Amino acid sequence: MMKKITALLLMSMSTFAYSQSISLQNGDFVKGEFTVTDKDGADLAVVFADKSERRLVQNVVGKKEFVFKAEQTGTADFVIYSSQGKKAEIQQDQIQILQQIPVEKQNALPTKYLSTKIQQLAEQITEQNKMALLDEFWQQVTKQGTPLIEPVENTDENVVTFLWRGAKHNVWLWGSPSREDHHDQLERLFDSDIWFKSYQLPNDSLVSYGFAPDVPTLPVSQGEQRRAMLATLQADPFNPHTYPAKPKYPQDRFSYESVLKLKNTPQSPWLEAKSVAQGTLQSYSFHSQILGNERRIRIYLPTHFNPNNPDLHLLFLFDGAEYVAKVATPTILDNLIAQGKIPPTVAVFIDNPTTQARRTELPPNPNFANMLATELYPWVSQQLGIKIAAKHTALAGSSFGGLATAYIANQYPDIFGNALVLSGSFWWKDPTASTQFNNAMAHLYASQAPKDIRFFISAGIYEQSILNSSRHFKDVLMAKNYPVIYQEYHSEHGYYSWQTILPEGLLALFGQ
Repeated sequence: MMKKITALLLMSMSTFAYSQSISLQNGDFVKGEFTVTDKDGADLAVVFADKSERRLVQNVVGKKEFVFKAEQTGTADFVIYSSQGKKAEIQQDQIQILQQIPVEKQNALPTKYLSTKIQQLAEQITEQNKMALLDEFWQQVTKQGTPLIEPVENTDENVVTFLWRGAKHNVWLWGSPSREDHHDQLERLFDSDIWFKSYQLPNDSLVSYGFAPDVPTLPVSQGEQRRAMLATLQADPFNPHTYPAKPKYPQDRFSYESVLKLKNTPQSPWLEAKSVAQGTLQSYSFHSQILGNERRIRIYLPTHFNPNNPDLHLLFLFDGAEYVAKVATPTILDNLIAQGKIPPTVAVFIDNPTTQARRTELPPNPNFANMLATELYPWVSQQLGIKIAAKHTALAGSSFGGLATAYIANQYPDIFGNALVLSGSFWWKDPTASTQFNNAMAHLYASQAPKDIRFFISAGIYEQSILNSSRHFKDVLMAKNYPVIYQEYHSEHGYYSWQTILPEGLLALFGQ
């Protein structure tokens, strides 16, 4: 509603008008523009029917917008004050009223939804037809599956809408591609049973996810409240695509994740067991004198293992339990070795004794690095009767494990000559340092002469803090002339993505 003052003001036609009037109803929203040509400036005030006065804008030279809400019904007067504080003459069109919106018309613009299907439903739904429309909507969802996928014309992207039905209080999306956070809250469509969250995503996105409906609100810290999502976290009941692809307990939706399948979602050829020779996996209990703890170590031996093979390679992986159970690393190695893509490789899977131990050992910890170099590495070498050069030895890990990989390789490059980093937590600050750096690892490498280490580093577009700090770390390495293969993927932070990227890293560092 854009009208000029001539339509809304009760103006005096006197040549020397010192006030202009406007008729107001209580609650009216008024927006206007005030123009002053006097270089000394002027103020604009409005005097309401009860003679109370409000200065709308002050010391104006040129044009300035003003807004106010009417607090009473009646005729109000605009008054201009000069820089000397005296009432000034009002010139033609000096005060323009751009909007005057009464209370009954003060309604927000209709919400614009990213999803066309959600938009159409929002526009069609009424109290009378709500139940029928919702039943029809969920019947289509059950038939087509979720998430809803709507191609964006003339792009390689889709609008992807994650859906949950029937929560009472809240629904969280775990593993969201929001770029800002690993978890996003779903929105409820009016008071219906539809909870949804939409994103515009590239066709090659690698995303696994789950839903946490009706997460209880607890009297705990913010971090503990976030972890409370795990209490209700479960797979998407309308999505047949799961991670793992064949869940161990398919009837238990709390035991696996759902997977977003798009047109160009990467499909690694190395993940499924094939009719190839399989290596063996042996389990050991390893005690560290340095750390004073004990953990499970599992060692993968390639088929036809020969400790005297001069081309034998050695791989150490952090979060070992996950890289056996969630990432089928032995199967990946079987396939790569059988196809002659990498040489015979021994893999050492290093478990975390406890959750707390992971938090203290994997972020740069000299004692943990010392344990790996002076206890575990010699023990593995003696146990298997092998002696592997640093150029054939790699550390590998994700998240804190990626950070540990970069740190331990830096401390012991004569043992570990290759670093395979998946979504490394390079945002980490050293709490013991006198000067805090946002990317302590980048600072460490920048402050030293180059060492004989080769890197494969990956980061996901949907893990913002890791993405930015990984780019920074990569730039430091390249400036120092380290050999670096750096890859970014449309992926989020999790083992579903890492299982696809791990073989790419092995090919980059061990490929033949």
